[in-house]
Amino acid sequence: MRFMLLMIPKGYEQAAPGAMPDAKAVAAMMKFNEDLQKAGVLVTLDGLHPPSMGARVSFAGGTPKVTDGPFAETKEVLGGYWMIQVKSKEEAVAWASRCPGSDNEVIEVRQVQEFADFPADVQEAAAGFEEMQAQAAERTKIFVNLPVKDLARAVEFFTKLGYKFNPQFTDENATCMIVGNDIFVMLLVEPYFKTFTPKPLADAKASTEALVALSAKSRDEVNRIVEIALAAGARRYAEPKDHGFMYQWGFEDLDGHIWEHFWMDPATIQE
Repeated sequence: MRFMLLMIPKGYEQAAPGAMPDAKAVAAMMKFNEDLQKAGVLVTLDGLHPPSMGARVSFAGGTPKVTDGPFAETKEVLGGYWMIQVKSKEEAVAWASRCPGSDNEVIEVRQVQEFADFPADVQEAAAGFEEMQAQAAERTKIFVNLPVKDLARAVEFFTKLGYKFNPQFTDENATCMIVGNDIFVMLLVEPYFKTFTPKPLADAKASTEALVALSAKSRDEVNRIVEIALAAGARRYAEPKDHGFMYQWGFEDLDGHIWEHFWMDPATIQE
């Protein structure tokens, strides 16, 4: 059985844009998340920004109407969720009870409707639902793990390049940088990174450990990203390369990791 553990923080409905939990609360929550993962019951989890950064779309009269947050009439809002796979509601409640929630937080436990639970006529009306679920689940998420010497400095550098970070996976040892819908870079301080590998760490400033290549929308976009990086303290390690059908340029970040940005002619890709 799948259950959603819905975190409902009191007062979050009026929280200012960009409101974030403190580091101590995040560290405690990360321990809970790790326990879920180690037990093999965690399916997915996410935190949500406050309503002041969101919107509502209503359909009264058959016409969509968009209302930006916050929403004055709202008394309770969702702050985040866990999806877990357990054997019973009692087990789901037991997990929710282990969460290090504060005095102003409540977790609502809700069972997910499974396709097999629906009567025959509903299953017929929802033909293709299971296939859609399977396709969504098959989407591969890419996590690149990189060691850094100074996490705060690395975050400051990549923030200047426009990247965002998931506070739910951030503490004094690591942070999750969001590169795309399914691409994430985990920046980990070197001592913590070493706990995941039996091999010595390579000095990225002296030897090549990997080339991270990210696509861009145009040649100008490639130049813009690299120029921002250089202005923020990155090192120029090569000149731009124009292959006609593809244009590339890159930089070394503060820890020596190489980031290549490239544009490829869509017509070439189609051929």
